[in-house]
Amino acid sequence: MGRKLALKAFAKANLSLDITGKTGNMHTIDSVMVTLDCFDSVTVSERDDKDINVVFTNDASIGADNTAYRAARAVQDRIGGNGWDITVEKGIPVAAGLGGSSADGAAVLRALDVLYKLPERGVNMRALALEIGSDVPFMLTGGIARVRGTGDDLFFMENKLNIFAVGIMCGEASTKRVYEKFDEMYPQCALSATDNDKLCELILDGDSKAIELAGNALYAPAAALLPDVEKKAALLKSAGAIVNLTGSGGMLLGLFNDVGKLAECVNRLRGVADFKVFTTAKTGVLHSWL
Repeated sequence: MGRKLALKAFAKANLSLDITGKTGNMHTIDSVMVTLDCFDSVTVSERDDKDINVVFTNDASIGADNTAYRAARAVQDRIGGNGWDITVEKGIPVAAGLGGSSADGAAVLRALDVLYKLPERGVNMRALALEIGSDVPFMLTGGIARVRGTGDDLFFMENKLNIFAVGIMCGEASTKRVYEKFDEMYPQCALSATDNDKLCELILDGDSKAIELAGNALYAPAAALLPDVEKKAALLKSAGAIVNLTGSGGMLLGLFNDVGKLAECVNRLRGVADFKVFTTAKTGVLHSWL
């Protein structure tokens, strides 16, 4: 019987997201990302043949070309060997900008690294992660980091902050469509939504004012495509939150650094909106043997 691992693949949020330009067909970014305590549950077990089977137990809408499969295939292409059965139970909201797809790819890479010690076989883990998706290198490690370029330039920091969030979905627009709208609105293909140098300085100092610098260059394009963005933002602001879109949406986060104020917001929103509550997590992927 083959070996088997269970993994928790954690979500991410963008505290900030600037668009700095384009390289080829990809936009380059300057973002501060943080891991959230919301996760997909992933199992990876060895097979006796070369097949790679991926099953999403609670979301049949996810197609065959998913990051979990692509991560496993990329590893098999490099080291050969038999395949795996992979199951994913989604706990990260889909199409929220929380990196659920990237989390699944990161979990598979972590599992296969634990099983086969990939760097000892000549596999460059960061390059492989980047091949799977631009957020995967960050999500493989997790914590809090400044992420630049196409996801390849990472600077990890110690998170000295208490960060809590209330998340409200605002509809769904594909990442591709939001970026197309961004290009329509900002033909120079660049927009700075915040001061990331100052944001990182405040994070490193453990200054609670850091969340006040939250900003996202994709906010206006997402709001143009999803009318609920502005409505839900007003709702969160009225409850005392610092509001920021994560990724390309469609989840808005109401940010807090005080758990008492978070509780007040939650009480005000009960019965008014469907929401989720998050805090930060220290790592991107956790694993255990089964």
